[in-house]
Amino acid sequence: MKIAIYLPLAVLFLAMLALLLWQKRRIAQLRAQIAFREIVEGRVGMLTVTYDVRRDEARLSRDAAKLFGLPDTIQGLSKREKDAMFEGGATLSPVSRCLAAIQKDEAWTYVRRGAPPRRFVLRSYVFEEAGGRAALVIGTFRDVTAQANEEARLAARAQFDGLTRVHNSSATRAWMKENIGRRPGVLFLLDIDKFKSVNDTIGHQGGDLALVCVANGLRQAFGGRGFLGRLGGDEFTCYLDGADRAEAATIAENIHAAVTQLAENAGLAIPITVSIGVALLTIEDDEAAYKKADAALYQAKEGGRNRHVIVE
Repeated sequence: MKIAIYLPLAVLFLAMLALLLWQKRRIAQLRAQIAFREIVEGRVGMLTVTYDVRRDEARLSRDAAKLFGLPDTIQGLSKREKDAMFEGGATLSPVSRCLAAIQKDEAWTYVRRGAPPRRFVLRSYVFEEAGGRAALVIGTFRDVTAQANEEARLAARAQFDGLTRVHNSSATRAWMKENIGRRPGVLFLLDIDKFKSVNDTIGHQGGDLALVCVANGLRQAFGGRGFLGRLGGDEFTCYLDGADRAEAATIAENIHAAVTQLAENAGLAIPITVSIGVALLTIEDDEAAYKKADAALYQAKEGGRNRHVIVE
C-alpha cells in the first residue's frame, strides 16, 4: 500500500530531477555556445544582433552591446522610436541600420565621442518559419577598420611624394587638369637655384634635404591652404583659389624667407634659394596656366634668381 503511494512521488521526483539536470546541461551548452560565438566574433572582428520577430526582442552580442552603449537585451524593439535614447546618449540606430541591411553589404562608419571612428560592413539574414513568415533576423557588424585604414594609407602613399610628402608628379598633373580653369586663382611654379651645383657641392643627400626644406617652406608659406605638388626633380607647383596680386606677392616673399631659414636650420653648407614664377589666372586651362607660370619663372631666373615674377 505504502509502495503504491510513494511510487508516483518517486517517479515525479525523478522526472523533476531529470528535468533539472537537462536544464542544467542545456544552460551549460548555451553558455558554451555563447562563449564560442564570442571567441569567433572577436577573432573575425564581427559583432551580432539577433532579433526574435514574435517576441519583438533583440539580443546583442557582448561586444556589440559594450561598443554601442546598449543593453544586451532590448524588449519591444519595433515599438521604440528609431532613435530611442539610452543611458549615455546611446541610440538604437546601429541596431536598426544593421537589421535593415538584408542580404546586402552596407558600409557604415560608427563615431563615438572620445574614440576613433570604427568602420563596419553590415549585413543581415532573415530566417522564416514553415509558412514563410519571418521568425528570426540575424544582423552582423563586420569590423573592417584596419583594412579601411590600410587602404587609405596605400591610397595616400600612391598620391604623395615619398621624400617631400607633397603630391607626387602624377597626382599633381591630374589635379591641375581637373581643377585649374574652373575659377580664378594663382599658380606658383618654382625650383631650386642651381640645383645641379647644390648636388655637386653637398652631395645627393644634401640635395634631398634641400628639397625637403623647400617642401616645408611651402607648407609654412601657404599655412594649410591651397594645393602643393612636386612635378619632378627640383620643380614644385602650388595653386591657390581667388588670391590677388598682393596676396600672391606676400606668399612668394614668405616662401623665399622660409626656405632660406629652414636650410640654415638644417645645417646645409651652402645657401638654398628658389626662383618663383607666379601666374594670375582667369579661365586658362592647365596647359596654358603652366606655360604662363613657366614664362614667369624664366623671367625670375633671367633677372638674377632668388626672386619672383608675377604675370597676369
